[in-house]
Amino acid sequence: MKAYSSIKIWIFLIFVIFMVNGCSKDNDEITYDLTGNWKVVYYLDIGKKITKTEENSWLDINNGNITANFTEPDIEGKGNVSGTRVTNGYNGNYTIKENGEISFEQILQTEINEPEWTDLFNLEAVKHYQIKNAILLLYYNNNNNIIALERD
Repeated sequence: MKAYSSIKIWIFLIFVIFMVNGCSKDNDEITYDLTGNWKVVYYLDIGKKITKTEENSWLDINNGNITANFTEPDIEGKGNVSGTRVTNGYNGNYTIKENGEISFEQILQTEINEPEWTDLFNLEAVKHYQIKNAILLLYYNNNNNIIALERD
């Protein structure tokens, strides 16, 4: 009878060990503090990843970077965003809400000598955001388009 109980205990322990090891923890760290300086590292345009390469005609001006500086939002979630779109500056306002909801308004910018692909940097269309593993992801077009930025 003791042997039978020992076997049951061992089977139970083995089962617990497999369950603990089998339940993987999601290592993706998600945060929502976007305050600070960022630069675009890639876009996802309906599943197609677009990165900074010569064939995408990223200009030498400003090292071909698109940047964003987010001020700390006030108590109502309102802040300012400014930066460069390769050759031109922009400035506007944003409002963050719960669960990564964000809206941009009054983005003022010029588009002189901007490469066509910079149209993917469409802040006014962004509806959600999250910072996942230190990359700021801005989602628009029903999450089919993503602007990915890293801290500058």
